[in-house]
Amino acid sequence: MKRLVRVAGESMAPTYRSSDLLLTRRVGRAGVRRDDVVVFQRGELPMIKRVVGLPGDFVELEAGRLFVNGESVDGRPRVPGAYTQTWRVPAASYFMAGDNPAGSDDSRIWDDPFVPAESVAMVVTRRLVGPRWPRAFKPRRRAAAAGRVA
Repeated sequence: MKRLVRVAGESMAPTYRSSDLLLTRRVGRAGVRRDDVVVFQRGELPMIKRVVGLPGDFVELEAGRLFVNGESVDGRPRVPGAYTQTWRVPAASYFMAGDNPAGSDDSRIWDDPFVPAESVAMVVTRRLVGPRWPRAFKPRRRAAAAGRVA
């Protein structure tokens, strides 16, 4: 069964932005894979994040950069001498991260960084709709509407 989900917030920017409409599928037999964007429940709050760490993975956060099993998630190199925080993802759990690290509430900052597999409900299959006005777009106002007198 497919469902539509609307994004609220900018934690997945630039991949998905607030008000984007996403098509999802239930997790089902296909399961969850690394790099899937999923919808899950964290407390009372539904969230949309990317699966970074799978059960058994070794995740490192070094100077704001994520590494999984020694490989960089975003292609950036290590920072020699930087403080590193590490986790081993337990069985039946995932490590989640938003695509916008500066604006994402995710596993990198949670006291309990792991999301139980049973909390993951849906996998995003694609973006359907999303307003994409060019940044330079500014609607023109008519002279009368702008308060000018002819």
